[in-house]
Amino acid sequence: MAITNTQQGVITEAEFAKIAILTSNGRLVPTRALADDDRRDFEIHIRRHFRESLAVQVKTTKQLRLHGRSRVLQINFRVKAPLVSDEHLYYFLAHFDIKAMGYTDPVFLVPSPFFHKHAVHVVSRGIIHLQFKASMEPNARGMWTPFASPQAELGARILEILKSGFSVHLGLAPTVAELIGLPGVVWLQRPMPAPASRRSLAA
Repeated sequence: MAITNTQQGVITEAEFAKIAILTSNGRLVPTRALADDDRRDFEIHIRRHFRESLAVQVKTTKQLRLHGRSRVLQINFRVKAPLVSDEHLYYFLAHFDIKAMGYTDPVFLVPSPFFHKHAVHVVSRGIIHLQFKASMEPNARGMWTPFASPQAELGARILEILKSGFSVHLGLAPTVAELIGLPGVVWLQRPMPAPASRRSLAA
């Protein structure tokens, strides 16, 4: 007998929290949302640091599709309009292997503005259908590839996001933020936060 969708949600959300805690050496604190009105499963902050938090919506599937010889992670779901995109909201997308009782590498952590821009599939009668489709192969090259990582690095990635800030007012120099936003620009390395003295002057 197969597990139900509700059971799948409970299991995979617990697995996400476990991995986030273990791969951050206990520094991350995932807290379940009591109400999912804002479409997020967890609020995550760094232990003993409450200034910034990351909201995460977990989406998983029990099956991988095959495209030729390549394994493809495809997750379809729908939400009521409007979509709320926020730099503090991320999607965690992964394949959960029932037999192995765990996630399959890689997993994907995608900021909601990017996800909503590229995953919208169909809009009908106030319902938005979203489709995420990404290769699971190590040599994959696609728009979702920059957001893929082994699950062992999940904690480090979340810590990096929380420490570096989300936008200009959280540490990036304005010129750097504007450059990153230009079409065709390839981000090879995360820019360093502006020195405190410069931020103070800007303020």
